[in-house]
Amino acid sequence: MVRIRETELIFKLTSVYGPTDYARKDAFFDELASQKPPAGVAWLASGDFNQIYRARDKNNRNINRSRITYFRNALQACELRVIHLQNRRFTWSNERASPTLCKLDSFFCNADW
Repeated sequence: MVRIRETELIFKLTSVYGPTDYARKDAFFDELASQKPPAGVAWLASGDFNQIYRARDKNNRNINRSRITYFRNALQACELRVIHLQNRRFTWSNERASPTLCKLDSFFCNADW
């Protein structure tokens, strides 16, 4: 938790680097949900989640929809909303001749933010 002395504003900032190993993603989503602050505390969770939030955040059809659902459920349990990226569709590329492009870096906030 962060407290700004001048205003006594309290907020939580969570910096994320999600696992790339699929076997660890469920535990990661559970850990994210466990970080939810008490009511009335603003929360910003940002970073590389190594997980897409929606199908259009990837440029091909190789999509694990159950992972998207699990991720969205974790965000919903945390009462987090997406802050949409402006002027850029993807944040990651595998840099191959026919690249896979994804939006893995994201910002999410709660209503208090």
